[in-house]
Amino acid sequence: MDQALQPSVPATGRRLYLTTAALAISLLALVAGTVLFAQQADENRLRATLQADLSNRLRMLQTVLVSLSDAETGQRGYLLTGQSSYLAPYHAALERMPGQLKGLDSIPLKDAQVPARAAQAREAIRLKLAELQETLHAHDASSPEEALRLVRTDMGATYMDQARSHIHAVLDAIRAERDRLNLAVAEGSVQSRRLATGTVAALVLFVLLCGVQIVQLLAGQRRYQKALAASEAQHRSLVEEQAELVSLARADGTLVYLNPAYPRVFRLGIDEMLGTSLYHYVAPADRETVRERIAQIMATEQVTFGENRMLTPDGTEKWMAWTNQVQVGPGGERLLHSVGRDITERKQAEAALQASEDFLARTGRVAGVGGWELDLHTLGVRWSDGMRRIHDVEPDYQPTLDSVLSFYEPEAARLLQEAMAGKGNSQPHAFDLELELVTASGRRRCVRAVGETEHDTHGEPRRLVGALQDITERKALERRLAESERFVREITDNLPLRISYVDAQGCYRFVNQRQSERFGRPREEILGRTRAQLLSRPDDPDVAQAFEAALAGTPQRFEFKEEAIGQVRTIESQLIPDTGADGRTKGVFTIGIDVTERKATERRLREITDIFDNTTDFIVQTDWRGKVQYLNAAARRGLGIALDAPVQHYDYEQFNTEETNRRHREEIIEKVIRDGVWVGETTVLGEGGRIVPVDHMVIAHRDAQGRVSRYSAVMRDISAEVAARQQLLLQTSTLHSIAETIPAVVAVVGADGHYRFANRAFELWCGRPRGQIVGLTLPEVLGEEEYQRSLPWVQRVLAGETVNFEKEYAGRAHNRHLAISYIPLRVDDGAVEGFVGIAQDITEHREEAHRLLMLSERDALTGVLNRAGFERYLQHKAQEGDAAGLALLYIDLDRFKPINDTHGHPVGDEVLRQFAQRLQAAVRPTDAVARLGGDEFAIVLSGVREKAHADAVADKVVEAAHAPFRTGSLVLALGASVGVALGRGGDQGWRGLVASADAMLYQAKAGGRGRRA
Repeated sequence: MDQALQPSVPATGRRLYLTTAALAISLLALVAGTVLFAQQADENRLRATLQADLSNRLRMLQTVLVSLSDAETGQRGYLLTGQSSYLAPYHAALERMPGQLKGLDSIPLKDAQVPARAAQAREAIRLKLAELQETLHAHDASSPEEALRLVRTDMGATYMDQARSHIHAVLDAIRAERDRLNLAVAEGSVQSRRLATGTVAALVLFVLLCGVQIVQLLAGQRRYQKALAASEAQHRSLVEEQAELVSLARADGTLVYLNPAYPRVFRLGIDEMLGTSLYHYVAPADRETVRERIAQIMATEQVTFGENRMLTPDGTEKWMAWTNQVQVGPGGERLLHSVGRDITERKQAEAALQASEDFLARTGRVAGVGGWELDLHTLGVRWSDGMRRIHDVEPDYQPTLDSVLSFYEPEAARLLQEAMAGKGNSQPHAFDLELELVTASGRRRCVRAVGETEHDTHGEPRRLVGALQDITERKALERRLAESERFVREITDNLPLRISYVDAQGCYRFVNQRQSERFGRPREEILGRTRAQLLSRPDDPDVAQAFEAALAGTPQRFEFKEEAIGQVRTIESQLIPDTGADGRTKGVFTIGIDVTERKATERRLREITDIFDNTTDFIVQTDWRGKVQYLNAAARRGLGIALDAPVQHYDYEQFNTEETNRRHREEIIEKVIRDGVWVGETTVLGEGGRIVPVDHMVIAHRDAQGRVSRYSAVMRDISAEVAARQQLLLQTSTLHSIAETIPAVVAVVGADGHYRFANRAFELWCGRPRGQIVGLTLPEVLGEEEYQRSLPWVQRVLAGETVNFEKEYAGRAHNRHLAISYIPLRVDDGAVEGFVGIAQDITEHREEAHRLLMLSERDALTGVLNRAGFERYLQHKAQEGDAAGLALLYIDLDRFKPINDTHGHPVGDEVLRQFAQRLQAAVRPTDAVARLGGDEFAIVLSGVREKAHADAVADKVVEAAHAPFRTGSLVLALGASVGVALGRGGDQGWRGLVASADAMLYQAKAGGRGRRA
């Protein structure tokens, strides 16, 4: 046995040596694998944490530009429409902005330029938000023009471009670092699996070779397995609890492993998704692309990255970014290992950002705006596509500073150079110019050039940035508008109309010269004010009502009275609503014309027409050919034509005798055309062919070109005059005798104002013989004062008008009232040679009329004023302006009706007479007492300044009414209630005073009678 064992000892030793060596090697491999595995796991955890932080920052920063665009869109919408609802996205964006900007804090990147870019992005965003807020403040401070001016500076677009540039730079750096970490995590996972595989192999070898040390090795193995299990659990926890989606799938797409984050995206359980095809969850539009990508991955085993859309069971579309590689599973099966993250928000932000950028690019193209930049160190120039379009150059054109200036005329280039001369200052410098340039194609364009210096963090000028806007059309429009406004202003200022435009608030926005003259103010002081403000009083209710109706969309046309420069004028006004496309009335066009003279003319025309229709003279009007256009009533009656029959078919010569027609052709027409009028005597044919001698006047009317357009003829039947002409001398002497004997005052005055004849009655009235009258002038005979009183009628009668009027001579014992007629004295040619004055003494008539008037205004029973006299007295006082100093006592006798019922009306009448006498005794002679009917009386007191004076008289009335009334053997006791009211000259006038006194009387009676109130 020993011999048998001996040979085995060296073998055992060698095996032990080999086992020990293998054990040592395995142990070293196990230790190295464990250390490397732990280090790799720590690195993976750090990378995953950093990756999650970077992903979170990406999400925050991707929404910053969206929020900034939302804020600008809301602000622009509010400025354009004025509707506060557009500010909702603006305020929402401001609330989100602080949280989103945290993505710029302490970014864990090694790139030294990232913090500087982050600081620049913050500053650009701050400037952009300040620009938005400043514009809103300017608009809300009632300065829309200032707000629009700030918007047109394009500084907001510059700040937006700077913020976008800086944030994109930060985003690119973060994405690059995140992608590097994704690749490192994937490689670390592969490395961890390789280390785990090597470690397990070393452990198995170690167990097989170390049987003699099984206890120690088993203990070490258990410790190792525990550490490995913990590491694997930690790794699995890291994989399964992270936000990224992790899956393993076969080449046909069947899912064999999912971390919990994967089914959460699709709102399903892991068991529901395992065994299904991943293509089932890919959006149909992307499935073919995903199949091709997976086929390529499985064929090449390269790590690839991709993005596609996924669909949840409820149809929601999500964007996912995938990192894919091939992994060998148990049994050597090749599986697709995918790590994905939800990038829906980023895609939406990118889409919104791209839409915003496309919108800004489109609006810039539509608005004709281009951006430029000048590097202040290299003097290099950068142009946007908009700048190239404005200058008509090729898309690849590279500008230089000299070539830029060459597009401008020398003067414009000098202005631009001077504006840019401040670019080297350390303080911010900006300019805003309107210039003219010539494009590369030779077209002239007006442009607005704005620029501003940008400085670095040390305050040194770095570059000059700005924008150029094509304002050619706007300038042309401004010139056309200015010319149109000047043309319209010139027309409206020279029209005899008041023209204005009033907005919905009643403020004037346009007035022409006539409207300015109406208010007596320059146009600048009128615009922006209401009519009530300009007139310093409330607007006329009728005018205000018409304006409200016009604002409601109904055109208005009306007339109203107004006082201007001390004269009351009649204005015809027309209000025309200015209705927008939405049907709402934005304002009112007003047209006013002073029709005072036209109204007076129409009134005079109506009077003349009335005269024509009522005169006994024949009045005929024809056209230039002699066709009759008009016959007055007298002419129709004289010619036997019905009053309503048409006359246009008659010819003027049909109504003339042959002799008259001959004179028309040979004499009358020629003189009328030459002098405009002919006056003489002719004969016409009356009804039944009767020849009627007439005093004939023919007038020619001319049109604007001076041609005769129509004729008018006035004919007076002088049959009686002609028949009596032979007896003229006899009649003259007879008339002279009559003039001497009639009681009427008769005088004849020549056109020179000297007396030619005066009858006996005139001598008596004047108090001097006619020898001292004839030959003197009117002032010499009448006196200057009396002459001035008569002058208006003298002027009218010398103008050919017969006037009738009355005069009162209060100081005369006789002839105190005269009815005077002034009759023109005409010679044969119709000229007024003077006038005849005839005066009739109507003193008795006037006094009798006055007496009758007094009787009609007196109460027959008491002798005091009746109701008509009472009202006439109040009207007279009001017309004389004494209404404010009046007091009215309204009186009602108490217990009067039983006297009539018990003792009869004669006793009642006696009581009323006694009470009226008591009232007259209680007041002054200047006051008025009236019986208004039954037992109602009134007293009107003049010159009352305090109510106490009226109350004292009322107390006397109450006392007088309480005194016993004696009639025959009867002694009667009565009382009186008195209502007192004072005049204040209010809008209701004397009727308001009566109503107030009546109300106070009712109050006195309600308080117990026998008192005043």
